[in-house]
Amino acid sequence: MSALLWALVALPLTVGTLLAVVGRPADRYAPTVAVGAAVAALGLAVAVAFEHPRVEAPLLEGLPAGLAVDGLSGLMVVTVTAVTAAVLLFSVADIGPGEARARFFGLMLLFAGAMLTTVTATTLTVLLMAWEVMGATSWALIGYWWRDPERGDAANTAFLTTRAADLGLYLAAGAALASGQAPSLALDELPEATGAWSAVITAGVIAAAFGKSAQLPFSFWLSRAMQGPSPISALLHSATLVVAGAHLLLRL
Repeated sequence: MSALLWALVALPLTVGTLLAVVGRPADRYAPTVAVGAAVAALGLAVAVAFEHPRVEAPLLEGLPAGLAVDGLSGLMVVTVTAVTAAVLLFSVADIGPGEARARFFGLMLLFAGAMLTTVTATTLTVLLMAWEVMGATSWALIGYWWRDPERGDAANTAFLTTRAADLGLYLAAGAALASGQAPSLALDELPEATGAWSAVITAGVIAAAFGKSAQLPFSFWLSRAMQGPSPISALLHSATLVVAGAHLLLRL
């Protein structure tokens, strides 16, 4: 089952990267490939949701990369993959042959893969990396029609606002390391920090969650983000980006 968990996050990330890199030459095949990858990911998500696998691999010295599925993340991976598959299927008709389809579908899969990594991460290191990939791909997706200055400004507003809030996660990671109570940055170690370090970790996590989920004082980016294509708003505002902040609070 550990192989299925690796495959769950690797499939959308790999297929999405390939489509985005190949670009226009893959436009003809991108919708079929992307929908197929999303449906396959949904099947993997259902399998791991029942089995609750846990995997770990070396990343940096003393900071391993860990993924796990439990009750909360099991619900999330099924929800994310189901919504992604539905949105991509709708996108086949909504994003016409004249558009840069490979770029669109590739970025959508990359974004979904980053969200799957976020909800299954067991260490703050992995969560941070996936969190930032979500931010970068959401910027590219909101600004998909980049030749329109208004849409480009909307993408930049969303990117800069969420990035400012994301500094809270870096603050939390630094405080966790400085406290000495969470040397591997495992998420289940963070509550062991005490005193002022615990307060700093909590404040950083709350700031990052508020930014991602568009809560006050970061809420203004959300309405502007709807300048992007409808499928992007559907995915970002339903089971992924805006939900990530709530998931982070529930997880911690």
